[in-house]
Amino acid sequence: MSKEIFTVDLHCHPNLKSFNSGYPQPLYNMWDSIHHKIDGNFAKTVEGISQHVLKESQSNFDALAAGNVRVFQISLYPTERGFLHIRNIPKILFGKSRVNIFQEVVTGYDADSIIQQKKHYNYFKDLEAEYAYVFGQQGKSPDGKSEFVLANNFTELEEALKKKNTLIGIITIEGAHVLGTGAPDTDKLSSEELKERLTENIQAIKRWEYPPFMINLAHHFWNHLSGHATSFKRPINGLVNQNKGKNRGITEAGWHVVRGLLNRENGKRILIDTKHMSLEARKEYYEFIKNYNAINPHDMIPIVSSHAGVNGFNTMDSSIRENDVMVKARSHKFWRWSINISNEEVRIIHQSGGLIGLMMDRGMLGGLNLIKKIADIKDSKKQRQEYTRLFWDNAFQMVKAVGDKSGWDVIAIGTDFDGTITHMDPYESAAKFPLLQQDLIAYLEENRYQEDLWFGYSPQELVQKIMHENAIRFYKIFFV
Repeated sequence: MSKEIFTVDLHCHPNLKSFNSGYPQPLYNMWDSIHHKIDGNFAKTVEGISQHVLKESQSNFDALAAGNVRVFQISLYPTERGFLHIRNIPKILFGKSRVNIFQEVVTGYDADSIIQQKKHYNYFKDLEAEYAYVFGQQGKSPDGKSEFVLANNFTELEEALKKKNTLIGIITIEGAHVLGTGAPDTDKLSSEELKERLTENIQAIKRWEYPPFMINLAHHFWNHLSGHATSFKRPINGLVNQNKGKNRGITEAGWHVVRGLLNRENGKRILIDTKHMSLEARKEYYEFIKNYNAINPHDMIPIVSSHAGVNGFNTMDSSIRENDVMVKARSHKFWRWSINISNEEVRIIHQSGGLIGLMMDRGMLGGLNLIKKIADIKDSKKQRQEYTRLFWDNAFQMVKAVGDKSGWDVIAIGTDFDGTITHMDPYESAAKFPLLQQDLIAYLEENRYQEDLWFGYSPQELVQKIMHENAIRFYKIFFV
């Protein structure tokens, strides 16, 4: 492999906008640049109040190719209906048709697709359709200059990397609701009926030609498996309700899923992605992995948080001493909510041989006041410097938590592009990775910023580790 600074993205959604671009058939493919439909005065109003969410695709294949993102984990995500069935007050204010327009403008999905999803809760059927769509996208780009392939293990990945102009996808899933939970009928099932459904669906995805490499046990809403962390800020938290199940631990059915996914006897091991799990659930899972790895030192299970930032707290307990409300994250340089990673968790993930993917969501990297200050900077070069400093501050916090050179081994990239994030203004899409890499290196070289924490690495070496070397090393060990 060459020493070019290509990027590996642990978490992005190049599939979501194109897959949901029409019903019954998508109107676009995964190479297409998709612009959100904004027709009429109300749609333009929604565009204005949601201006920090980009209104075009960020990780379509052309953007990934332009940014030299060679490897990316494609996160399948059948939309949780909690996103679509919003609170009654906004419905009264907007009207039913305007709710659909609001969702169309913000997500980039076609209104017909949104309306169809509101009619049912069959997440597993949605998952199979989305997987089939991504599977069918393999092959040459429309202009014939590039190619997209899926990889099933490190050997296939390594071979594909040798081919120029080849984009390599790894299947993942965001939210274990896809296994048949998180729906109104879930509460009606007996414990045994629920476990039987979960077992069948786990076995089904393990039979895929390209089974998922990892799955988030939780996402934004209650899924009967694991409590979730608070993730919504204003104004979204006024539109949807994620209170049910929030901050709970892992349920009996959840442990059934964890063991089924990690089990090698029923097919390939599928790793658990801890992002979005409540801190209580993460604590329980960390203890489970600690005990397993102690007993099975030759079959270590790594802990992964695919797209996150740090919260600056030293311990997990201190992360939840205060409720996750806006004032908690107002004045600190980091986003302080418990959805983000504490120093203690960095050490736990590091010890397991795992990875933390740093997000490209400014709202998850920095506190409210700091982000507003950076966003208001008019000089583009100065703004880029401040965003790169924020990125480095998150990375240095992880290294300080570990306390030695090996702290640099735990950091990777997990953009969450096309996941309706609040992007950093100069780096709005995957196409901007060369600029980000240039700016990250320049910031360290020009300022010798926190040089004592470089541990002998050069700025270019640090960027290479974060952008791809750590992830490639991880795949060599665990993507089997």
